[in-house]
Amino acid sequence: MNFWERGVGMGKGTTTSLDAVVSAISAWQSGATLARLKSACPFVDYSPLAEAHERGDAVEAQWTSYRHTTARHVDHELIEAAYAQPQLRALFPFHSHRTLNFSRCTGFPYTHDIPVITPANGSYRVTWWHTRSPHGPADIGEADTPDDAVALVVAHLPHNCGPAAAGTAEDLDKTDST
Repeated sequence: MNFWERGVGMGKGTTTSLDAVVSAISAWQSGATLARLKSACPFVDYSPLAEAHERGDAVEAQWTSYRHTTARHVDHELIEAAYAQPQLRALFPFHSHRTLNFSRCTGFPYTHDIPVITPANGSYRVTWWHTRSPHGPADIGEADTPDDAVALVVAHLPHNCGPAAAGTAEDLDKTDST
């Protein structure tokens, strides 16, 4: 079983008991917290990031996770340079294929209107998402340092790019059109 809310996989579990499945679905649809769901259905597990989504501080939790990870695919100097910029620190960061991305929402699908940074051979390539160009990523520029790459992103942020909101890109599209 997978428990989703506003584009976020909040929990998951496996059981062979149909009664347990019914109990879990009932608890989840009734608005149970993750802790209450786990208490009622011990086979359900969830991550610290899911708890952060539930508390409403997923952005900071995601930044903290990236800042403390030992994963080799994460460029720590780039993370720190981006985190140092308040405009980017307010957005939801995520990695995809070694590329540092930022979203105006915390759930998937994410927004794709903010430039992304790809470390490449000792420099940093800043591009728009492929959805901004029918021919693939559109280049904004290349930078020699993480700070310069971050400055390019900040210079190309959408107008009124505020803090990341809970929900998905589609949720933002609905509120933007009203």
